[in-house]
Amino acid sequence: MGDTKTADWRSARDFLGKGVLLGSVMESKPETPSTQTDAKMAARAGAPHGSVFVTDFQSAGRGRRDREWSSGPGLDLTFSVILRPEIEPRLVPLLNLAAALSVCRAVTGFFGEPRAVYIKWPNDVLARGKKICGIICETAGGAEKTDWAVLGIGLNVNGAAANMPPGTPDRPRASSLFMECGRSFHLPELLGLVLTRLDECTRLAGDERGRARLLALYRENCSTLGSRVKVMTDEGEFFGTASGIEEDGAITVTDSGGLAATFRAADVTHLRPA
Repeated sequence: MGDTKTADWRSARDFLGKGVLLGSVMESKPETPSTQTDAKMAARAGAPHGSVFVTDFQSAGRGRRDREWSSGPGLDLTFSVILRPEIEPRLVPLLNLAAALSVCRAVTGFFGEPRAVYIKWPNDVLARGKKICGIICETAGGAEKTDWAVLGIGLNVNGAAANMPPGTPDRPRASSLFMECGRSFHLPELLGLVLTRLDECTRLAGDERGRARLLALYRENCSTLGSRVKVMTDEGEFFGTASGIEEDGAITVTDSGGLAATFRAADVTHLRPA
């Protein structure tokens, strides 16, 4: 059976791993325009590290580059987390990678086949080639210190194709755990599982040795590496093969002539092999 439209989100704490700090404060609403907006307001007001803002229905969600993120009432996992990380501002993009990796690791066990779930750089999570999760990271701070970061995660869980609004971005290429696994999921339990993985992965970003481990895991689960891609930036397009993920999370792409370019903010499209 699927969840009702109003989930007992506080019960997600029952599914957190030992020592997990994320979710120690849990704020839930039946409906909100944006959990990201709620979390950013709370972060500015001093809400502690690990505060989670979750809803049954998000009516005005936004993803990267201000794209709309639609979520069916009572069907999906839509939440934002406040982090107060000890991390240099230049390395904050690693939190995006950590979030994608955490979702990938949290759900991959639901699939009866290896490599069914993977990441498209930087932070889209795909199942069998279809997008099931989008992530956004927004931060505040100065040149030397990150005051806070808010990670927003939207995971398609119990919806079928008919539940996706006509305006859903990339609707033909979108899917859900239900559509790919053939069963429904208990949303609070899934939230606890994702938060546990997110706690693990974001902690890795806090020191040099951990970052090396985080990047190694990310590279193992990133389908963009080794793929022919088109990179779209405000300056134009660049075609080549994704050849590396740098220490700050940027992607390096090498064209057919051997020219390498590194991108920290761009849209990447996977191309079919030549």
